Amino acid sequence: MILAEPYYLILLAALPALMIYQRKQRRKEAIRYPSFAIFSGSGRTWRQWLLFIPPLCLYLALTCLVVSLARPQVESTGKREDREGIAIQMLVDVSSSMDMDVQTEDGPMTRMEVAKKVMEEFVAGDEDDLSGRPDDMIGVISFARYSDSICPMTLGHDALVYMIREITINDRPNEDGTAYGDATALAAAQLKEQENREGSLKSKVILLLTDGENNCGEQMPLQAAAMAKEWGIRIYTISLQETSRPSVLKTEDGTFVKPKAPSESDQVLEKMATSTGGIFRTAHDMDSLQAVYEEINELEKTKVQEVDFHDYDEAFAVFAIVALALLLLRYLLTSTLLRISP
Repeated sequence: MILAEPYYLILLAALPALMIYQRKQRRKEAIRYPSFAIFSGSGRTWRQWLLFIPPLCLYLALTCLVVSLARPQVESTGKREDREGIAIQMLVDVSSSMDMDVQTEDGPMTRMEVAKKVMEEFVAGDEDDLSGRPDDMIGVISFARYSDSICPMTLGHDALVYMIREITINDRPNEDGTAYGDATALAAAQLKEQENREGSLKSKVILLLTDGENNCGEQMPLQAAAMAKEWGIRIYTISLQETSRPSVLKTEDGTFVKPKAPSESDQVLEKMATSTGGIFRTAHDMDSLQAVYEEINELEKTKVQEVDFHDYDEAFAVFAIVALALLLLRYLLTSTLLRISP
């Protein structure tokens, strides 16, 4: 136990003076007898033996009141983990091409279904390598020809997962297309706005998942990436594409496997990522897409710091209650059993 304002204890120095003063007052009020011979055989009664209790109650009550003024506090110590999360915008392509089938262990699934499942696991975690992002503020933007903010950045991941499950492919022909330049610009602007509201954010990240090339929209992808770079935002780009076999060329020395050259769209996605400090990856199925998100999950770690803490609980009320109880006891005794007649 510690005292927050110990200088009040100096008042205890007045207690001895009060005791001496009261003792002198009792002597002045006493009746004088020329001789104690008449009381020699009477002895002391039990009430006389208890006469010390009322003044003792008074002195103890005053002591408790002074200690109460000094604000006694009970200290408790321990350790806690301070976690500094990341602000993440997840961008997902909902153009008509995302309706193509992908083979999985559970049978064929559309690209959209695969993307939604892996995004959900990235947010909430799975039973294997994805632990979830409980400390991160995450939002979701879908895009085809136009961008749509599905869920604003939030720490309420239950609602976020529900919104991810509700994402559907855009089935309106006049709104079909792929404008991930616009989606990236929108995500960067929302991250910047969030930083202006919250103060400095430790890390700002955009995860862009698409299966096509940017073929519409107002913002060019590299322009949007330059905007993100200026605001300190990293972009991770993922190209979800069909499995393609490399070209096999026959030569005099044998066969030669020619790796597939990256498409123009993949080159743009790679430049978007590398220019902002992120990475570009390709995925062909559920397993490869999960591997990409696992890699990003490892790269973007939540900062965890162990901090010693000290909490103080006020205990002055205990001493105040004890003082009140002692004063009440003194009043009852001096008014009944130990009452002294004038």
